[in-house]
Amino acid sequence: MISVTSADERDLPFLYITEASVFSDAWSEGAIRGHLLSEHTLSLIAREGDTPLGYLLASVLPPEGELYRIAVCPAARRRGVGRLLLDELFRLAIERGAEKIYLEVRESNLSARALYGSVGFETVGLRKNYYRRPDENAAVLVKGLV
Repeated sequence: MISVTSADERDLPFLYITEASVFSDAWSEGAIRGHLLSEHTLSLIAREGDTPLGYLLASVLPPEGELYRIAVCPAARRRGVGRLLLDELFRLAIERGAEKIYLEVRESNLSARALYGSVGFETVGLRKNYYRRPDENAAVLVKGLV
């Protein structure tokens, strides 16, 4: 059974290794640690037993939230891990008073965009040349929570 709980500093090695293996513009270990310790952030980790499968990093400053990072280990993909992480983000964001969640995603990341669309995100804008390595536009998405 897969469970989603809050991540903390003990999870930093998994978060950093996964971040570096999934994202071409990976956050540094210090940036991830800072996120874990910040007051207005959410840091979630999905596990099957003791095995971490994925994580989500977001912030909530009502009335809005922002999804910064979501990553699932390649071996755990297509098992609903991303959806479980997003569902917990939505639940906690509502609990904290958020009415909307925003995110940016690479225009070419069709699998992520399909996941986001399946849980109710809609495209509301475009950020030109937002990403590096490689340079690419970002689609801006929003999901209403109320």
